[in-house]
Amino acid sequence: MATILYFIIWFGLIALTYTLFQPPLFSLAFFAILIGGFVIYFALTLLLFALSLEVYGRLFKGTYPNSMKHHKFIDSYMRLVVRLLRLKLKVTGLEHVPNEPFILISNHQANYDTIIHKVLLPSPFVFVAKHKLFKWPFIGGPARALGNIPMLREHDRSAVEAILKGIQLYKSGVNVGIYPEGTRSHGHVMLPFKAGALKLAMKPKAPILVAVIDRSYNTWKHWPFVSQKVYCHFFEPLTEKTYGTMNTNELSDHIRAMIQEKLDEYQKLN
Repeated sequence: MATILYFIIWFGLIALTYTLFQPPLFSLAFFAILIGGFVIYFALTLLLFALSLEVYGRLFKGTYPNSMKHHKFIDSYMRLVVRLLRLKLKVTGLEHVPNEPFILISNHQANYDTIIHKVLLPSPFVFVAKHKLFKWPFIGGPARALGNIPMLREHDRSAVEAILKGIQLYKSGVNVGIYPEGTRSHGHVMLPFKAGALKLAMKPKAPILVAVIDRSYNTWKHWPFVSQKVYCHFFEPLTEKTYGTMNTNELSDHIRAMIQEKLDEYQKLN
């Protein structure tokens, strides 16, 4: 209702401008109102979006990783973010997503990777994420409420605790994602994997959904005038029968090679 009222006022201003001004002043005023209206609408949308997330984070102080109600609520916001960022997702391999709980292992190029994966993959779904994320305004509260797992990358004990918490959530029926690079690569070439991250899947002998994401680092390159293609691919899951004889370093190298090969394919696309 508020959106309809806003556009009625917007078009009313354009009509008023038409009656008050003559060319070329009308053209200048028209474009000023048109562009200004878009900017104001976008800003108000972001403000309402941020405030509602902040209210959500303050209302729900606990953690609810198994609650589909909470996941569906946040998922609707994540889909809105994808639209606002004008991301055009080119996705292949969704048929490989298991019908049972899984561990997602993917490369990591930008902050928006988690949003894209959250939109594409079934809930309940949480991530092992850097601890600073949980202190950010608007985002920290919902991230905690959904049961995402904070980890201090520089501290081994925190990393172990995060992995154990992730295993616990996986065993309770929650899909868990982790980015073994540990931080964003900001480009086509991956950073070295932290092999210990693979213990999240190897200890409980979980199916591993290996994913590739490419060009999310270009999100703001032509925004908002041109939509940005982001390529996503999901491989056929690796089961314990596949990786059971590997150690963490061997499995890490194997998955990294799978992802890099697909990234090289994407690099050849326009």
